[in-house]
Amino acid sequence: MASMKKVVIIGSRTDDATRFVAEAVERRRARAIVVETDKVPDSATLSWEDGDVLWDGECLSDLRSFYIKAIRLSLPVPEAEALSARNFPRWQEQYLAERERQSLLHSVLRSLNKRGCSFINPMEAVELHYLKLHQLALLRRHKIPVPASLGTASADAVREFVARHKAVIYKPLGGGALVQKIGEADLTEERMALLVNCPVLFQQQIQGDEFRAYVLDGEPVAAFRIPTEGVVDARQNLDKVKPGRLPKEAWELCIRGAKALGMVFTAVDLRRTPEGEFVALEFNPTPAISFFDDPRDGKVITRLASYLVAKA
Repeated sequence: MASMKKVVIIGSRTDDATRFVAEAVERRRARAIVVETDKVPDSATLSWEDGDVLWDGECLSDLRSFYIKAIRLSLPVPEAEALSARNFPRWQEQYLAERERQSLLHSVLRSLNKRGCSFINPMEAVELHYLKLHQLALLRRHKIPVPASLGTASADAVREFVARHKAVIYKPLGGGALVQKIGEADLTEERMALLVNCPVLFQQQIQGDEFRAYVLDGEPVAAFRIPTEGVVDARQNLDKVKPGRLPKEAWELCIRGAKALGMVFTAVDLRRTPEGEFVALEFNPTPAISFFDDPRDGKVITRLASYLVAKA
């Protein structure tokens, strides 16, 4: 009798997205091993010994299929709340302990990835979620249309950018907040003076409806349309998501971009301009599914789980 296939899912059992993928894998008669990196080292053991990786005593080194859904990376810098939960008397000790924990996580995951197994997505691709300027640079290099963008802490640079592009939005360089549109109040001396505390990503606002397009292993999976009327950030209209259709040229853009970024599985956020052109806002390496498709038997989760089991 053939042994049961095993798929490693890096996430958290308290995270719905992780659970949906694990359940979909197990419905295909494979075993889902959920590696909860946020519990290391307090309540779970992750070890590396002479090249072998052990998760709570189980060897992961010979397994072939890995899916990263959620992991706290060193970028952004560890959250203050997460650090304060650790039992150390001084913040410097907390920081050093977290640095060592991050070193373990990065080393283990990269070593597993380099063994030649299937990783969705490779660590270098996952990090692009936080390195938005680097992602934009790679996409521009591969002729993928993206918004005009500026990452800066310079008030003068922002004013020049706004004068040039008129309608401008801003958001964090590492993610984690809704997109906002720049108004007159944002351009005051008092408001601009705050930039010296923290750089920000500014982009030309792309008018038009938004689409989310899922790509897996160089193939289209499903697309969804999000109306943008009345909002700046399409995430404010997730209750209005509908299945969408994309033309061939839009899918080709998504597939070329995914390849350029090294993403096996991605959800691409696109805007279609009034002129009918598509502009890529972002390629997501650990995309949510449940806001768009049925997370139990929809097209996206079905294709993803089947792919993970086939690679195991």
